Amino acid sequence: LLVEVAHTAFPTLQLPDWTTTLVTVLLIMGFPVALVIAWAFELTPEGIKRAQDVHPAESIRHLRGRKLDFAIIGLLAIAVVFMFVDNYVLEDEPEQVEVTAEQAPAAEPVAREKSIAVLPFANISPDPEDAYFADGIHDEILAQISKIRDLKVISRTSVMRYRGEDRPTSPEIATELGVVNILEGSVRLAGNRVRITTQLIEAESDAHLWTETYDRELTAANIFSIQSDVATTVAEALRAALSPEEQDRLASAPTENLAAYEAYLLGRQRLARLTAAASAEAVEYFQQAIELDPEFALAYAGLADSYVVQVYFGGLPSVGGAASEEGLTKAQAAADKALALDDQLGEVYVSLAGIKHQRQDLQGAEAMYRRALELNPNYAMAHAWYGDLLRSYLGRPEEALALHRKAAELDPLSVEIITSVGMTLESLGRFDEALARYQRAIEINPAYTEPYILIGDHYWSVSGRIDEAVVWHAKGISLDPGIPRYSAWLGSLFSDLGDFDRAEPWIERSLVLGPESLWPNAAMHELHLYRGDEAAALDYARTVFALSPRFVPLLLRDHELSAGRYAEARALYETSYSELLNEDDPTVDGSNWSAAIDLALVLSRTGEQEHADLLLNRSFQHIQTLPRLSWYGYRIADVRIYALRGDRQKALSALRQAIDEGWRSSWRYDLKYDSALESLHDEPEYQAMVAEIEADMAAQLERVREMERRGELTLIPRSE
Repeated sequence: LLVEVAHTAFPTLQLPDWTTTLVTVLLIMGFPVALVIAWAFELTPEGIKRAQDVHPAESIRHLRGRKLDFAIIGLLAIAVVFMFVDNYVLEDEPEQVEVTAEQAPAAEPVAREKSIAVLPFANISPDPEDAYFADGIHDEILAQISKIRDLKVISRTSVMRYRGEDRPTSPEIATELGVVNILEGSVRLAGNRVRITTQLIEAESDAHLWTETYDRELTAANIFSIQSDVATTVAEALRAALSPEEQDRLASAPTENLAAYEAYLLGRQRLARLTAAASAEAVEYFQQAIELDPEFALAYAGLADSYVVQVYFGGLPSVGGAASEEGLTKAQAAADKALALDDQLGEVYVSLAGIKHQRQDLQGAEAMYRRALELNPNYAMAHAWYGDLLRSYLGRPEEALALHRKAAELDPLSVEIITSVGMTLESLGRFDEALARYQRAIEINPAYTEPYILIGDHYWSVSGRIDEAVVWHAKGISLDPGIPRYSAWLGSLFSDLGDFDRAEPWIERSLVLGPESLWPNAAMHELHLYRGDEAAALDYARTVFALSPRFVPLLLRDHELSAGRYAEARALYETSYSELLNEDDPTVDGSNWSAAIDLALVLSRTGEQEHADLLLNRSFQHIQTLPRLSWYGYRIADVRIYALRGDRQKALSALRQAIDEGWRSSWRYDLKYDSALESLHDEPEYQAMVAEIEADMAAQLERVREMERRGELTLIPRSE
């Protein structure tokens, strides 16, 4: 009763454990004692007497019940007040919990002996072309085992390195992958028969825990029965607990159509390559599977994945644009159909997370990732992509690091995941550790482009060595010349160096590769601005804003402000940053702190100075949690805040510190065109620092030209 009264009066009341104990004592001990006293004794003018000694005419027993009611009510009121004071007045300091790699929010630790790697199955069929089927059986058995929460299962990317007969020994593989057990197998197709042999090995001792051969007629039902039996037997052998839901999942058959299943396998194998061309082929296979079996939920899930990959890798914009929206719409339709058929598919929730992310529904994307990991805790890329979301868009790098390290544990040889770990370390200011991860990714796969670009970004944004950044970006582009943003960034590097003629062909090239991509249009907007063509720069700025409304080019904002159109300047932020326009309590976090500073300048012009000051204060508080340098750092945000507050000396001191620490990235735009720093432009100290950077850029540009003359730097010909 007391708890109900308390929560009715104070809905947000949190009752500590000791309060429950106190209430229990009061009710169990206090009330019976009071009751006994009340009925055994009476208070008379002569004092307390036993009830049996009081004459009925003198008794006040008829009032006793009402007095006891008041006493109990008083007791309850005192307890409620006591709890209110404890919760709302005597507030304890909140417990500070550091998020570490061992505290990944979406996964619980698994006992070491319950870890397993499922190695690629050998194709021993008479026809070598049947290798796709052996690969497919391996992938699906791996997928089934991965969904068992009580197991740690290494992902496909890492185990595929051990394909073929010349692979290391089982103990060596187990050490490299961080597992205790290994599952091997082979597949043989002959006519209408299939033979699948599997063996479970305890790697350190090379002991065979279980071996089985399945020789059956080639039907979809038999294939799924074998896969279910293998996964269940592995769970039993490793003493892994299976929930009723997991048992049902392992026993279910996704399709009865063998041809549809084979098309699905081919689609998944194409999709695993993660390229635009391969994902287009995957679409055809998944559509073929759906035509053969319209109720095949996994095929719809694969189709949704394919469209998301096409949007991401196909040179289309990350948000906005007709081509991108068409792909996302198709992906959404396929995902919705998959969930209508089977709402327990973790893969579909990852696709939905990707769709929501592309459409800037970041909270919705996070919810989808969490749901995916509930259904499939061994899905390494779900951990990795969820971590990317937290790091780059939600400003929660510590949580991101936990997720990325969990992903690396599940897929230790994945260069994509190793690179993601490095990026998150960089966002935390741990630059040496980040560089080590990028170098490790290159060692594993020298043809993988991303770590070369990231090392270049490190020189660009952390070291201030634009010349070295050019070298590394050129290496990356030579490996994969078809990615629009890479060429755009190389053009921006030359813009920072002051060689606009050299920047132009790279940016033009990026626009040819991705006319609706964000970065090429942003780079061209800046290039026209630097060349003094403000009208063309403004056109590209409008394109950038249309492609990504959360990317508000300062030129667009300043154009409205200079024309006195303050309401129009404010409107640029109203749709994408409505949380910043809450006058009483604007939310400033990792996703919007820079925009909050930009908006503060607008609000100072619209007469909302108190609101502007609040945004600046909260932005300043947030950047204290970030490193200054790297693309995840605050760079010269403190300089901008000081300048907007009117504190010129602090602004100049902060700028001096940033330059000394190595800040150079996008310096030309920030120091010459950002209206937030206009109040500093006439300061001799400011002008001297601008001249210092210009001289440094000229020297670095000469080093780039010298490297080209010596043949140490080879760039793709401009004509390509």
